Amino acid sequence: QSRMRSANTTMPISQRQKYILQLVIDHYIETAEPVSSSMLAQVSDLGVSSATIRNELAALEEDGYITSPHTSAGRIPTEKGYRFYIQSFMGKAPSLENERRQLKRTREDSFELRMRSIARKLSELTGEAVVLTVGPKRAYKTGMTHLLSKPEFTGREMMLQVGRMMDEADEAFTQALQEYKEDVEIVFGSDSPFGDHVSTMTVAYEVDGRRGAFSIVGPTRMNYQYNLALLREVRRILSQKNRYE
Repeated sequence: QSRMRSANTTMPISQRQKYILQLVIDHYIETAEPVSSSMLAQVSDLGVSSATIRNELAALEEDGYITSPHTSAGRIPTEKGYRFYIQSFMGKAPSLENERRQLKRTREDSFELRMRSIARKLSELTGEAVVLTVGPKRAYKTGMTHLLSKPEFTGREMMLQVGRMMDEADEAFTQALQEYKEDVEIVFGSDSPFGDHVSTMTVAYEVDGRRGAFSIVGPTRMNYQYNLALLREVRRILSQKNRYE
């Protein structure tokens, strides 16, 4: 099971509210657009009216799982909503047949170059930035254009924040290696050292005594389920005996 820092407890919500929350977050992850009750009525199989969906959205908003941006009648997830989503809806791993072949297709001679090749492939597959930490004090970054192309990071101030974040990435991610973890660690929102708009998903590896980590860096609305499955696949590939001998 993936680790998530500061996973706050939540009040119970109904099965219908859970499904609506999942639909809201899935849609927002895909589109970055606020989600309205009329849109949910069109795309879902809830079998209830838009008015009923509006009432459920209002209840979810009152409980702090979603919020209404000032410029829109739709809703977007809050930090609490994302935490509930990660805890509740990430059990079924997607099929990764094609991705597995791509991640294994590395022909570089040296270990570090192979790790860099995997990092670039991870960035390509996820559409996010990836930071590879190899031993102490060495971080390789790739996919910055993916990060800067996200609507969350448009505008001068946000671009400066991304620049500062990557300047500080070496220290932040090498520090994460001090404590070797058994599974993917997800950090976002108020826990993120890079700001509440940024999420990181990190998996550590150890191959023949060489330690490092792959970190996917993106907006809070990143595709957690797919990225989690990819990082677990990377760790599985690296753990295969004689893979890099």
